[in-house]
Amino acid sequence: MQGLLILCRLLRKRVFLRWVPVSRPLVSGLMALLVIVAGSVRAADDGPKTVAVDGFKILAQPELFSPLTEPPCSYCVDQNTKGLVKPDDRVLAWIRGAHNGGAFPLRHFISGPRVVNDTYGLFFYDPDGGYVTSFKKDYGYSFYGWRGGVMVVKGPDETLWSALSGRAISGPGKGHKLERVPSFLTTWNHWLMLHPESTAYDLFDGQRYQTVALPDSISPQALQSIGEVDSRLDRFAPIIGVETESHQLAFPLDESMERACYQAGVGGQSVAAFWYGPTRSAVAFNASLDGRLLHFYADSISPRTAPFKDRETGSRWTLAGRAVDGPLRGRELTWMPSVHCRWFAWSLEYPETTVFSADEDK
Repeated sequence: MQGLLILCRLLRKRVFLRWVPVSRPLVSGLMALLVIVAGSVRAADDGPKTVAVDGFKILAQPELFSPLTEPPCSYCVDQNTKGLVKPDDRVLAWIRGAHNGGAFPLRHFISGPRVVNDTYGLFFYDPDGGYVTSFKKDYGYSFYGWRGGVMVVKGPDETLWSALSGRAISGPGKGHKLERVPSFLTTWNHWLMLHPESTAYDLFDGQRYQTVALPDSISPQALQSIGEVDSRLDRFAPIIGVETESHQLAFPLDESMERACYQAGVGGQSVAAFWYGPTRSAVAFNASLDGRLLHFYADSISPRTAPFKDRETGSRWTLAGRAVDGPLRGRELTWMPSVHCRWFAWSLEYPETTVFSADEDK
């Protein structure tokens, strides 16, 4: 590579003309050709490389994306007046905390960087695995590559982390785990109906951040790094995976359904998983409230703002796990650590996971 650059400089200075009669058009043509070749070599140098790390392989390409750090904040209702976010824009919403949580559109803030380091959380976007994960605030993280098709990020001390599980897989922090922040994916319009007063990142005049369309296919790098996948489900099947300290459970999602609710025990806790088709949202909560076990179901005649009910009180519940009417109005369910993702990604990180069957629903 260095030799090609030197040759370009020599041609530019016409050094070879002292010894070899070369026409000016030929020199220009040679320079253009060498520039193309040098660019190709540089592109090859910048391409993904397979590296062995602690007994497994990572397809590394850390320079591919640059993280975003602490974008200034505003409020959803104020950002909506700018008309820069489409009603059906995919957003990541965090559902507990000040101002009833917050949300940001993926294509404006994380589709390009893939990592956001912020006061409200540490966010990772892996379109290949089909998920966005949210962890307790931290700084200095950036995209690194893929392991088994799942995004790997690098921390400030060079520790490598799984973007899905938040588990350190190599480096000084190996064995540690990031703390999840309650969140789920929905649309801008739906979140505005639930919490217009919540936090949002400031879009300013729409020119500060480059919008990047969400990928509509799995990247060649992820496909290259995916190995053998657990055959219990199709590798790309959508699921919501729930984890406790001792157990993991994957709920397969039927995306053809408008709304659905699944309930099962996970590690000694009863979990209710909500699915809402119009926004392609899946989220999981602890089904117990104040020590009382509730049984949830998707109610076909309830409004879209609160499509779920519990059988014990008839209260209606939103995707954010809040009762908006009935005896439990104003109460909130406890979010369960979970990820809405593709099966190949979940099963790689949690190979001992069990898979929910409708026969287990209770």
